[in-house]
Amino acid sequence: MSGPKASVVILTLNAGPGFAATLDGVFAQQTGSDFEVIVLDSGSMDGTPELARARGAAVHTLPSATFDHGATRDRGLSLAGSEYVALLVQDAVPLDDRWLAAMIEALENDALVAGVYGRQVPRSEGSPLARVLVTNAPTAGHRRREQDAGGPERYRSLPPAKRRELALFDNVSSCLRRSVWEEIPFGRTGFGEDLRWGKRVMEAGYKLVYEPRSSVIHSHERGPLYDLRRHYAEGLLLLDLFGLAPVPTLVHLLPNTFLASAHLCRRLLLDERAGGRSLPLAVRHAFPSQLGLYLAARRPKLPARLDKFLSRGV
Repeated sequence: MSGPKASVVILTLNAGPGFAATLDGVFAQQTGSDFEVIVLDSGSMDGTPELARARGAAVHTLPSATFDHGATRDRGLSLAGSEYVALLVQDAVPLDDRWLAAMIEALENDALVAGVYGRQVPRSEGSPLARVLVTNAPTAGHRRREQDAGGPERYRSLPPAKRRELALFDNVSSCLRRSVWEEIPFGRTGFGEDLRWGKRVMEAGYKLVYEPRSSVIHSHERGPLYDLRRHYAEGLLLLDLFGLAPVPTLVHLLPNTFLASAHLCRRLLLDERAGGRSLPLAVRHAFPSQLGLYLAARRPKLPARLDKFLSRGV
């Protein structure tokens, strides 16, 4: 394929002044070869497209009403002119100038690797809860992981929880082999396009790699309503892809909330800024999250209006 060796695709909507740091971090990458930056904007009104153009990015626009987590990323990939295409969200900032090169190296070293995803580091100024939620995630570890099931048949024979573990992928910061994406695009999906894609590439016999040398600064300040809705969406996704129901019945709700709260509380107690708020902060996140997973398992019996309410804003 002629053109640059790599492309970076960033999806934006009113990215705000912090987007300058994202662009600066991307354009500072040292890869040893040319790469292009493509911004796919969904109708920003705050100067995001103008800022991207001024920094040197190619900007493409689409109506905000057409945004879809999978299809919009497919559109961005179709615009890329390289074999390796990195996907980055607008508020993730590369930690250093090797963010892109580390992912490219993982793809170059093994032709069976379909995609690579990187480590996320919380913002230093974030709240204790926001920081703990990032450092508690699978995308926080310092150890590289190669996700290889040993072939399609072997993958399909594994227990659901193991299949989920091997399919883990995260488009906050990732890089795909374009030839694999052409075979297996994301497709239209309202949530979880990265995990859906991870499952499909594992079923096709490819590998995925978690590469912590590729790191971004990324964390959010969220509230209980968002946690409820996000875990409702996640619960539906896990049921659809793997038949998994982390909180299958009401009997499981309180014990799961207790265990999740205790785990978070222990982590928060290590943060001096949390102090005596550790337990309330832990429960504030754990209860709506576990409730969302429980309601997902009950979706067929939920009123349509409640399902619509829970499905908004994720």
